[in-house]
Amino acid sequence: MKRAVTICFLLAGISALLSANRLPLEIVKNPAGKNSLAPNLCSFGDHFALSWIELKSNGASRVNIASWNGLGFDKKNLIVKSEKMFTNWADIPSIIEAPSGDLYAHWLDRISSKTYAYGIRIERSTNRGISWKSLGWLHEDTSETEHGFVSLISEDHHVRAFWLDGRMMTNSTGSMMLRTAILKGDQIMDERVLDDNVCTCCPTSAVQLSAGPIVVYRDRSPQEIRDISHVLRSEDGWSEPATLKADNWFMPGCPVNGASIATSGGLVAISRFTVINNKAQVILRLFKEGQIKSGKEIVLDKNAPIGRCATVSTKDSVYTVWIGLKKNQTVLRLAQVSPTGEIMLETALAPIDGNRSSGMPQAIISGGYLWMSWTDSNRVRLGRLKVAD
Repeated sequence: MKRAVTICFLLAGISALLSANRLPLEIVKNPAGKNSLAPNLCSFGDHFALSWIELKSNGASRVNIASWNGLGFDKKNLIVKSEKMFTNWADIPSIIEAPSGDLYAHWLDRISSKTYAYGIRIERSTNRGISWKSLGWLHEDTSETEHGFVSLISEDHHVRAFWLDGRMMTNSTGSMMLRTAILKGDQIMDERVLDDNVCTCCPTSAVQLSAGPIVVYRDRSPQEIRDISHVLRSEDGWSEPATLKADNWFMPGCPVNGASIATSGGLVAISRFTVINNKAQVILRLFKEGQIKSGKEIVLDKNAPIGRCATVSTKDSVYTVWIGLKKNQTVLRLAQVSPTGEIMLETALAPIDGNRSSGMPQAIISGGYLWMSWTDSNRVRLGRLKVAD
């Protein structure tokens, strides 16, 4: 009898989700035009902002920003334009609001004419994105190597940056590193190495916990095991790199598929694409702050997903979007998971290209909606679902 009541309760809950207009996905008009790519979403006061790259026929690419005001987008503003901008489907610009209210943005600029010689430029705005000032390179190094896959977070009274840095790859035995630095006012300071051998081109992800920042990234062992690792900082300083879960994925090349981390109310959620025993999977790990080793693992998708996860959270739910399959069609998928690890909803949202043209889906919670961005047919797409904040 109790089991029957529980089943009825779960069915009623799912029915309530559907009746609350959570599905289907609502496509929202956005200011990005044709030949746009690399969309990203960031918190912006009480709402959020959308950033993207516009490719121009004259060769000068632009990074733009437009803020959502609750009813629509305000006029777009130019962050930077450059004929040397390095544009990439996976390594996308980002924006962060600092504790001071200033905005910081990053983008990729070519260091030389070599194909993979590029670095990270930082821009700062003190007037809510209307105008921007260049702070130069994020990193001290300007070798003709790769620097990218940045995560920016708000920490204490400043912004912290994490990125992948290839300065040691000027010779065949060198490795990609994970590095960090602080952005404060017009200053870039305290650059240091966190891991001296990581996967070369998988996105990083970071959040600020009560004890300090934590960054997750795809690591790389001498045996070419490429599992997700993390580094965190506390009063005792930076921790040594540690494997999140020993999936033992042997991968002799970069899969361009990282992890995504979110936190709310002391609960931390990390989603990852991985391969276990030759089977591709999307897995969500939940744990309370300070208890990462005792986390709970929830398999969200083992039907040959492509991955590219994005995870966000509220006090009541964790939401993860990724690229997966529905029958033989590539789709954007969504899972809603409770803080205790129950899958409350798992569904396909919209058709999406399975190749690089769809980019890296992004997600954010704002104004009672789950917002998602991706690229389709050389144009930025934006969708939303009604959720509880």
